[in-house]
Amino acid sequence: MLSTRSVRGVSARTRYRVRVGRLGEASRLTHLAQIESLRRAVVESGLPAVMDAKRKRPRPRLAFGPAIAMGYESLAEYFDLELESKLDPEKVAAALKEVLSSGFSLRGVRRIPRFFPSIDASVNVVRYILSAKFPPDADERRERMLARDEIVIEKIKEGGARIEHVDARPLILKLDLLDSRKAELTLRFGPKRTVKPEAVVKEWLGSVPESLGVLREDLFSETVGGELILP
Repeated sequence: MLSTRSVRGVSARTRYRVRVGRLGEASRLTHLAQIESLRRAVVESGLPAVMDAKRKRPRPRLAFGPAIAMGYESLAEYFDLELESKLDPEKVAAALKEVLSSGFSLRGVRRIPRFFPSIDASVNVVRYILSAKFPPDADERRERMLARDEIVIEKIKEGGARIEHVDARPLILKLDLLDSRKAELTLRFGPKRTVKPEAVVKEWLGSVPESLGVLREDLFSETVGGELILP
């Protein structure tokens, strides 16, 4: 049976959803390296983080959003942080800003219910901004591709030992050419139905421009009615 003190301590715990950006040198990190960098920042911030005591070396209990590929920039990296006590989100933000590694920027902190679904379990749509020198007929090619009933993309798995085919057409919610050097791509994703933006670009243009830049601008949860909600 828990003591009164333990119950009070647990009930004071508060969850926060933190949004960060990664640009420049931070975009060269692997997803695992990014996790370690952000976890280290939480430790250095001095915030009273709930620790994962099951590990040999306890560390802050954090829950991260979907993995991001090395080389992608992002304005929408998320992690959920649990603190032992309730603090104003502004104070949490100020503490984290001081210790984020170079290339990372704090873009928001908000308090969420303790038993709120995790980021990874709730988001299923991503919006990218693609940067490249697009050919003069890029918009015409875009219309032709989107008019197809199927856009089958081959995915090579396990070092070539296994090949999967994914129909990307129902995954593409939006593909707009914003100007001659920028496009917006919004994709659904989930188990066994995830495609990389480069694969869509290859189907669109026939090849992937060498200078292609990928920025993850936003993540969303898509409702049954098709509404996109920020996490």
